Amino acid sequence: MSKFYLTKIFIFIILFIFLIGFIFFPKERSEPELSQSEIERQQLIENVREQEKLNKEEKKLTEKEQVKTFAENFTKIYYSYVLGSFSNIESQYYYMTDEMKDKEENKVEKMKKEIEYQPQKYFTVRAKLASSTFTFYDKTKASLEIDLDIDNFAGAMAQRDTLVWVDENGNYYEGDETELITNTTAKNIKIDLVKIDDQWKVDRIEEK
Repeated sequence: MSKFYLTKIFIFIILFIFLIGFIFFPKERSEPELSQSEIERQQLIENVREQEKLNKEEKKLTEKEQVKTFAENFTKIYYSYVLGSFSNIESQYYYMTDEMKDKEENKVEKMKKEIEYQPQKYFTVRAKLASSTFTFYDKTKASLEIDLDIDNFAGAMAQRDTLVWVDENGNYYEGDETELITNTTAKNIKIDLVKIDDQWKVDRIEEK
């Protein structure tokens, strides 16, 4: 075989090898890089979606906790009072539904008439939170059971030259106010709330 044919065969082999390398080897090198990039892109998308989901869950949890705190505070104030004063109810009209507010206003007016001509007595009731549990919760309604410890004081804060503690007879009291506690009782309360125009309101509260 002449050198001319050998040269042609050699050149053909070289071109064939070069063509194979050009077609296959770059593709093999680039595929992993593209694949990794796509994986990272998908992971980023999933992370964003997961964070959005967590943010929504956190927002819901925060609102639920706010509702719980609101119900607890409302209940403690509602069941804490000085005999003859109804500010524990009157101060919370804003946080009631219209229906509940009407009922509470009528109740307060009735109680005021009942004690109108009675001698003043100094007696205090204070409610402390023991526990609270949701019995129902969704976007617009909630119900809780709340346990209170009720301290009954044979005395009250009264206005003299300044605001001071007095005993049940109205005499100035210099001791520790806790010594005026006559007894402590437990109450189990059920409270229902509704959401109206993004504002939670108390719809009913009662002792179980």
